[in-house]
Amino acid sequence: MATVSKEIVTLSNIRVVSRTRSLAYGIALIALGILEILWYGGASSKLNTIVQLGYNTATVMPVVGAMWRIVLLVIGCAIAFVAIKPQSIPPFTKAITTIRGVRAVAVVVGAYFVIWPVLLWAGVNHGGQLRTFSLPVAITGYVLGSFSIATGAFMAWRRVDRAASGLLYGGLIVFMLGFLIWVARGSLPLQLTGILASAVAVSTFLIFGSVSGTLCERAGVVNIAIEGQFMAGALSSVVFVSVFNGSGMSKTFALLLAGLFGALFGWILAVMALRYQANQVIVGVVIVAFCTAMSQFLMTQVLDVHQNLNGSFGLPVWSVPVLSKIPVLGPVLFDQNVLVFLAFAVVIISSFVLFRTRWGLRVRSVGEKPIASETVGIDVIRMRYSAVIIGGFVAGIGGAGFTLGPGSSFNYGMTSGYGYIALAIMIFGRWRPYGALMASLLFGFTIALSANLNLYLGQLVIPQQFISALPYVITILVVSGVVGRIRPPAADGVPFQRN
Repeated sequence: MATVSKEIVTLSNIRVVSRTRSLAYGIALIALGILEILWYGGASSKLNTIVQLGYNTATVMPVVGAMWRIVLLVIGCAIAFVAIKPQSIPPFTKAITTIRGVRAVAVVVGAYFVIWPVLLWAGVNHGGQLRTFSLPVAITGYVLGSFSIATGAFMAWRRVDRAASGLLYGGLIVFMLGFLIWVARGSLPLQLTGILASAVAVSTFLIFGSVSGTLCERAGVVNIAIEGQFMAGALSSVVFVSVFNGSGMSKTFALLLAGLFGALFGWILAVMALRYQANQVIVGVVIVAFCTAMSQFLMTQVLDVHQNLNGSFGLPVWSVPVLSKIPVLGPVLFDQNVLVFLAFAVVIISSFVLFRTRWGLRVRSVGEKPIASETVGIDVIRMRYSAVIIGGFVAGIGGAGFTLGPGSSFNYGMTSGYGYIALAIMIFGRWRPYGALMASLLFGFTIALSANLNLYLGQLVIPQQFISALPYVITILVVSGVVGRIRPPAADGVPFQRN
């Protein structure tokens, strides 16, 4: 017999949840702002931090004449105005408001066209590189803290909905940037662009994992097995590439093989949870335990003995013409390995499929009201099977991000519980692919932050291990509801059986 969800989703309920979340996010930002003022602003007024934006030989602002600077400034202001107020120009209203993400891209493009001439007038280029600049630590702390407090107060007062998550992500990133500026005070230059580029690269497997969880839970199945699918994808891909010595199409087929192993464990989860009505969480934990044991066995009994099967073969790096030359944004977003671009493509495709296709509508319906879906002729079990298997395929490719992404050999325990963090990211992103992308970038930044603190160990007041634990602390805060109540799909984890 099917279990009926107790919560009825109404427009009034959604508004109440949104307003509550905005209030919680606002209070969190106010607390961060106060901490920034007390912590970063408390530094000696004589201490400065040298920030280095140059990343490679091409990181300069393209020089244009005075007339073209004015033209770019006008174009940028026009694009930003249309993006912010699309209703003011009817021909652009439908395109900007109906296609998800176009508005945000337009704002970024418009802002760049405005910043470009302004920075040229300010003399940002120096000797073929972007000029380094010095920031007073105390004043920076006061400015960042005041900005966070003002943003949090606005969120708590106006109770914004759509922009709440984005503002919170921005506030957290500002807090960590302030931390970097504080740590690098009076020492080595802060290579900001390099840290951001590594953060995007590290976020790759988190994006795949969180999108996988989103696909599964939108259909009503909890996928705790992402950690195990990561292990299977990482191990299978590196062994396959090593057999062929990284030649020809071996890397492409390795990604597909990693996805197939992830789909296999997704199918096992679906069979146990849907056909035999087993507890989904327990099945997921068992799959993770099995993959952990098997990876340890294969590592000690096979890979350590035959080391030629555990080589280091990285995916090629793509530099997008023109876009990769954009200072800061270019190296961060458009000069990465193939898997990073594939992760962004997966986010776009999954969002379109979930919210713009018949299959996505049916998946969401069986995750919310399976009984109602069954009465209109939708095969609930079949839809859940397809979503879980596809989600497993996505998670398996994410596992290749641990090995093929950075060009690393397989090491036992290298997934480090990131499969569970991917589930927290999914919750933080409100079971939406774009939300998962933003949250993954935030978590990736904390991981890159911890990895880059080795240069400044002498100035850390707190142990580096605490910084390494930051992603897990954020995970606990997210799943415990400290950052606001987030409503999951109504039938998430609820068994369904035809009458």
